[in-house]
Amino acid sequence: MSQKRWGIRGVAFGSLVVGLLLVGGAIAVWSLSSVEHVAAGAERTTLVIDTDFDKFRQIMVRKNATGSILALSGMTLVDEQLEDLRLDASQDRRPLLNAILGKSATDLSAVKQIKVKLDDPELDADILVLQQQVDIRADSMSAVTQAKRPAGKLEAYETSLLATRDGNHTKVELALKMKVRVQVPKVFVARADEKVRQAAREAILGQAQALEAFISEHQGERLVLPELK
Repeated sequence: MSQKRWGIRGVAFGSLVVGLLLVGGAIAVWSLSSVEHVAAGAERTTLVIDTDFDKFRQIMVRKNATGSILALSGMTLVDEQLEDLRLDASQDRRPLLNAILGKSATDLSAVKQIKVKLDDPELDADILVLQQQVDIRADSMSAVTQAKRPAGKLEAYETSLLATRDGNHTKVELALKMKVRVQVPKVFVARADEKVRQAAREAILGQAQALEAFISEHQGERLVLPELK
């Protein structure tokens, strides 16, 4: 009788083990199955540049900063086209003289289309088309750059720059958002998210370094002349 009871228990225990193995196998198969996932990353940083805002604005307007800033973001400038330009000098009594002196009070708004070459082979795309909206005021400057459409695995890309007068310095706030479509096993989804967040961190730090280097390159010029294309 005891042997029979243990035999029944043995069969039940064996069935339980088999059941657990089947469940464990099913979980393993599920976790390793490949899924399409959109990983997102967003980063921001603030820096204070040792240049007064008037000089900063003059450099940014007269020298083409776009290529230099994009270079350290894993992109290469291919083409840049001005789509719209609006000037408002109603608050500037001496627009020409103030422009020469680097004290312009003229408001400027511009829209540009920018084409860049992506230097990351993992994105499966060569060219990214961006639209940039720039607004420049007497004490502030903003630029928002967005991808007009997805490119390869890059589903979305947006950067923003806000520069404001800060005494004899210029305060700059940078932000970046990006989304990348990936095909990964379910178990590696969190790792894919972290990889994209890390890419966003590296890109925004690169932008900050490029901006500081760009301003430093030109801030010693007494007369900042426009670049000729």
